[in-house]
Amino acid sequence: MSDAPDYHIRRLGSEDPRLPKELDAVQRLWAHEDPFDIEGTDDTFAEAMRQITAWHAARCPYYADWLRRNSFEPGSIRTVDDIGRIPFLHANFYKTHTIKSVADEDIVITLTSSGTSGQKTQMFFDEWTINASDKSADVQFGWYGRITDEPTNFMMYSYEPAPGVNTGTLRTRQMMRRYAPENDLEYALKFNGSGHDFDLFGSIEALKRFEVDGKPVRILGFPAFLYFTLERMEEMGMPPLRLNPDSLVMMGGGWKGFVDKQLSPAEFRDYIEERLGLPHTCCHETYGAVEHGVAYTDCDDHHLHVPIYSRVVIRDPVTLEPVPDGQPGFMNVISPMNTGVPVPSLLLGDMGRKHPAGSCGCGNPAPWFEILGRAGTSKNRSCAIAASELLRRR
Repeated sequence: MSDAPDYHIRRLGSEDPRLPKELDAVQRLWAHEDPFDIEGTDDTFAEAMRQITAWHAARCPYYADWLRRNSFEPGSIRTVDDIGRIPFLHANFYKTHTIKSVADEDIVITLTSSGTSGQKTQMFFDEWTINASDKSADVQFGWYGRITDEPTNFMMYSYEPAPGVNTGTLRTRQMMRRYAPENDLEYALKFNGSGHDFDLFGSIEALKRFEVDGKPVRILGFPAFLYFTLERMEEMGMPPLRLNPDSLVMMGGGWKGFVDKQLSPAEFRDYIEERLGLPHTCCHETYGAVEHGVAYTDCDDHHLHVPIYSRVVIRDPVTLEPVPDGQPGFMNVISPMNTGVPVPSLLLGDMGRKHPAGSCGCGNPAPWFEILGRAGTSKNRSCAIAASELLRRR
């Protein structure tokens, strides 16, 4: 038996650490019964954003000064239409600044956003925040029916846990192991004592072993590593595999560093079906940022819906003003989740496009968004970029 994480799955209605009365709207938001009832939680969300913005302003001098310099008062948040006026900070800010709203002893986990070198974000989580982040993922996996009691083999295209490795993507992939009982486990990025190496042939052998075993397989992690595994199998003349049809492919992190090899999501799903025998309904993706903490996972129509724990604003690349649905721009993610670090409104480096509520054919009523790519030519590194260098070294 492998070292499967013993996390408690926080389904709807489960207990969470209690928040102080001044954050009661935040607590109520996380206790809401439907994770995609955006319209029904607008008032609670606005109140929660008013509370969390005031919370950080009272506890973090830098954030209080930031609001003051932008002439913004937390009390001016009256409706959900006001949240777009909250002064945002860019995700890159947290690569060079450490600001907190709680004491150091209240921090229970620290995660980074990049690999072994380059600029790193250190993001701090107190008990409420890490539990709330987990629950944002748990309830969506439950809503989509992706939590199972059937014994499952795991193929992890992510970092093997090791001392000192605390990237956000590693924890996310580890957390996703709890959504099915673990029969067997294989890592593609193996720890070598000082770093990680991509074990290409070990990954091939594991997939072949899982086909023979016949149990469902969950393939989690960076898509480029799965692609190169399947590509090498094809180059070697190996016949396609036929994995259990109850398997799940859940990719995240993008193709950063390999845009010349990148397939569109639809093309990649076709390739997975060709080489592993898994239809599109088995193939999904996740999106997130360690600075933000809220999880996003796609529906059966492969759209990333916005859960009640956040709101998404798309901003014009030049003016940074909000743009209407359907127009591209910078992703601005807004959430009252983090009580430890002031990140109520975060501007990401990703370009996206948002679509209105009710416009997806899957039946999910919440708005959804698509990621169009990373803006600019910044040298800032992500987990996927750092991981991609393992492939280049090969």
